[in-house]
Amino acid sequence: MNISELVKHAQKGDDEAFEQLIATVRHRLYKTAYLYVRNEQDALDLYQDAIYQAYLSLKTLKNREHFQAWIVKIVANKAIDFIRKSSKQFIANSDSFSHLCSVDMIRHVEHSLDLTAAFAALDHEQKTLILLRYYYDLPVKEISKLTNSPEGTIKSSLHRAKKTMRPILKEGYLHG
Repeated sequence: MNISELVKHAQKGDDEAFEQLIATVRHRLYKTAYLYVRNEQDALDLYQDAIYQAYLSLKTLKNREHFQAWIVKIVANKAIDFIRKSSKQFIANSDSFSHLCSVDMIRHVEHSLDLTAAFAALDHEQKTLILLRYYYDLPVKEISKLTNSPEGTIKSSLHRAKKTMRPILKEGYLHG
């Protein structure tokens, strides 16, 4: 069954279809939550809250083909709300990587930390747009529909986000 058919069945109350839908995006939803909060337990809580909210409001989803983008938006909104409430900072804990010893792994981790630092420099809206465009590979047109923003605004915001990230990433590469 394709995504659209699974959504249709889930909207009619088929819990198994909903579970199959979640199985298709489970890993990415958790990763999205983690990118925002940088804490495993908080990310799991956000992930579970988002799935519960999606389950309760699935009947409101009008375009079944946009299920993935719709549920990612739920996760992003939950994460933004969580951050606002808890005032947590996006600081990577380098101690958690101390057990890595190979040079390749250390370089990979350093690159990941540079990317994390660059991502942390973005505002909440820019983070959401970067995730939707480059992590979920959604076209600008679909992001535009999902966020109820003009395509030109999405393109401009993505450009500004990349411009913000670029110096941080270049600095990391120079030191690496």
